[in-house]
Amino acid sequence: MKFLNVLAYNFLAASLANGATVRHNSVAFDKSPRAVRLSFDKHQARSFEEVLEGKGGLEKRDGDDVSFDLKNELNFYSVALQIGTPGQEVTVLLDTGSSDFWVPSSENPYCKSPSQSGNGTQQEQNEVQEKAQQTLTGGRTATKAGTSQTSATLDCSQYGNFSSNKSSSFRSNNTGFSVAYGDGSYASGTWGTDVVAVGGINMTGVSIGVANVTNSSVGILGIGLKALENTYTGVQNVKNGDTREYANFPMMLKSEGFIDKNVYSLYLNSKDAPQGSILFGAVDHSKYTGQLYTVPILNLYKKKGLKDPLQLQVTLQGVGVQENNNTNTTTTTPVPALLDSGTTLVYLPDEMASLLAEQIGAQWDERIQYYISDCSNLDDAQLFYNFGGFNIASNLSSYIVGHTGQHCVLGIQPSGGDSAILGDMFMEHAYVVFDLERFEISLAQARYDSGQEQVEVVTKKVPSAKKAPGYSSTYSTSQSILPTGNIFTISGSSVSGSSTSMRTKSGDNVAADLAPAPLLALFVHFMLSFLL
Repeated sequence: MKFLNVLAYNFLAASLANGATVRHNSVAFDKSPRAVRLSFDKHQARSFEEVLEGKGGLEKRDGDDVSFDLKNELNFYSVALQIGTPGQEVTVLLDTGSSDFWVPSSENPYCKSPSQSGNGTQQEQNEVQEKAQQTLTGGRTATKAGTSQTSATLDCSQYGNFSSNKSSSFRSNNTGFSVAYGDGSYASGTWGTDVVAVGGINMTGVSIGVANVTNSSVGILGIGLKALENTYTGVQNVKNGDTREYANFPMMLKSEGFIDKNVYSLYLNSKDAPQGSILFGAVDHSKYTGQLYTVPILNLYKKKGLKDPLQLQVTLQGVGVQENNNTNTTTTTPVPALLDSGTTLVYLPDEMASLLAEQIGAQWDERIQYYISDCSNLDDAQLFYNFGGFNIASNLSSYIVGHTGQHCVLGIQPSGGDSAILGDMFMEHAYVVFDLERFEISLAQARYDSGQEQVEVVTKKVPSAKKAPGYSSTYSTSQSILPTGNIFTISGSSVSGSSTSMRTKSGDNVAADLAPAPLLALFVHFMLSFLL
């Protein structure tokens, strides 16, 4: 992630963001059609703290003989909001993988100006750490967007913090809020409601977690599924048997009448483009080519007692490679795949990653813990993802995260489990429409030379989308990954992505993630099996 994932009681993590960042966001609202657009600037850096400082790049050394130069590690989306009355400006990270909205409090003991307290006294640091331990349960999840600082106080002036005492419209719920992330960052405080303004849009009664203790300098705007809300799957709520759902940010957009359906379309744009966008309540047909196909969101824990899907997972029906007009299917074994703009890299089940690496002539480098390949193997090759009768194509050169010697380092990692996480390196090639009411996701090949917008509001189903041929053939149980099948021909018809429309420059500006491989789906599966 760069991505953040919420640690809920089931030690659930949800990915944050991301991929790219929003420094100066703009929002458009037009009552006809009813849609809300956030445009975001895209940035990459080792951590969110470095984004506004303009830093980037990293050299990782392993011993004396390996130099691994990363062009960019992480991607971020950031959004500037006005909270309270009068409005207080706070910058938060937009996260499609989590569901709660929280901001750092002005009372946070980590938020002290370096000019006032330097890194803080050892006593202060110990007190904060002691408080923080009360919010942690010992689980490790996927890695958050590099915002953690566990032993030094933070200068929170860059992104702002929120003082509930200074807002006449803030109403405390007098209930606890706590969340933790896989990189060691955390937030703990209270729930409340207040007025939130985003550009020309004002909403009242928005639920906000006010973090009185956090070692992160930036808050989160989660827009994921309601089943992942902290009040429903959070540590204390589950322990106390007090689980409940509430209307989070995208649901509030609907209830306040800004959109008709809890649907949003995500367009990351090409890797070297300065901006991307998220469109709530509508679809922009100019942003994709070919057919928009719909697949169901998986509920892997229905038998464990969860009636609704927990995460934005779909069935990945297979992957394959095309080079010099020759196609080669890696596998057609179905696996659950999390579509996560909060994760930078692509994580595939171990055997699937191994088979793919063998196809493209890549080898696992134990010293740097990445796959490496002769760069010439990637120049004209494309990686295809099949979702049941349709493919999304991506250039293998766009997965290059750096170089070691004469080899290219790839941003494709083994997940350590039987699930996949399709991060920004995949998401940049797709136009993705998340329907959080019907529990469906529609995908098409992203179009980069989109021209004039063709926005159509969603009033019922996603307009112009149709069910994928393999809509009903969803993942059901873990299987051995076998090199069989053909994703390029189904029932005698050729199936391919619109590869000519998404050729990009070689991966000079590709994000990389040095954090531990996110085992989100595997970890959640294990914990739910244990707890439910």
